[in-house]
Amino acid sequence: MRLFIGLPFPHQVRRDILPVQKQLQKNAVKGNFTAVGNFHLTLSFLGEVEEERLPAAFAALDAAAIPPLDLLFDRLGHFEGGIWYIAPTSCPLLRRGQANLAAALTGRGFSLDPRPYIPHLTIGRKILLREGYAPPQTLGHPIPARSEGPRLFLSHRVEGELRYDILSP
Repeated sequence: MRLFIGLPFPHQVRRDILPVQKQLQKNAVKGNFTAVGNFHLTLSFLGEVEEERLPAAFAALDAAAIPPLDLLFDRLGHFEGGIWYIAPTSCPLLRRGQANLAAALTGRGFSLDPRPYIPHLTIGRKILLREGYAPPQTLGHPIPARSEGPRLFLSHRVEGELRYDILSP
């Protein structure tokens, strides 16, 4: 099972993010754009996990005790390989929660990416923008986003479409 822990957002927030993605899509020569239903902010990517490890993942999630969070997405950025995202303003509670989660996961035997954590919500991958287009680094209209807290997600394909489904203990 391919798993990650992330913050889901309600439909209204996902809908508010869509215009940012559409503007990028309009100016892209190619790319794979994230389905609106899959918008989330990843806290920790677990990768391939055996089903019998699910209780340990849920225990780590509980131990991290990350409360509901209010975020404000205000920046557009990208990583190498054409991965474009929106990022929230600095949120110490988010960073503390993610660090607690990482400690709880590694304490339960999960191997995590050693790179520094950068909070972001991916809106597309392998994006190549048309020549001459330079998107703004700040969003014209910051997007407030409340998440009720982290969830364990299953990443899988359903009839060829990538889906991120929330798992329950």
